[in-house]
Amino acid sequence: MQHLKTLMNNNLKSEITVSINRTKELLDSKILWETKENKFKQSVLIEVLINLKDLLIKSDKHLGKRISCTDDIIPDDKLKIYDLTGLISNFRDASCHNDSFRRKYGSSVLSFNSLSGKGVLMQIGDLVIESKYEDDIIYNMGTNVLYLKRHIEKAFIELEINFKPYLLF
Repeated sequence: MQHLKTLMNNNLKSEITVSINRTKELLDSKILWETKENKFKQSVLIEVLINLKDLLIKSDKHLGKRISCTDDIIPDDKLKIYDLTGLISNFRDASCHNDSFRRKYGSSVLSFNSLSGKGVLMQIGDLVIESKYEDDIIYNMGTNVLYLKRHIEKAFIELEINFKPYLLF
């Protein structure tokens, strides 16, 4: 694999810089942490997921640094979820495609549900969608859960570190 400095042109550096800066701006807005209704929360989540998936792919492809932590991730062969990169990619795809099979559980469609703190968001038969942590917020898509602090923010922090030497501004 060629080193990123020789492989990456200014257009790619610019894309990464813009994505990092925009994602930081959205996360710093704290809209995703709000527990009251906010008509922009779903839009913010979708944009964050779009940027994160793109950055995760670039980190893996260009740096050879896949974000591969497995904490609080339930592996899913059908959805190809084995680590944090797979989980965020799955959430991005499900959030951007209304008819995605990734949103379904049996005949139910589960999307953009959230819960602040520890507790059970919902139970459908044997499926229990729950948060294990008092200090976090979960987002639900299909049978999967994405934690704001433990997944989204963790991935972003690692991506910032990975790309810091290559950012333009």
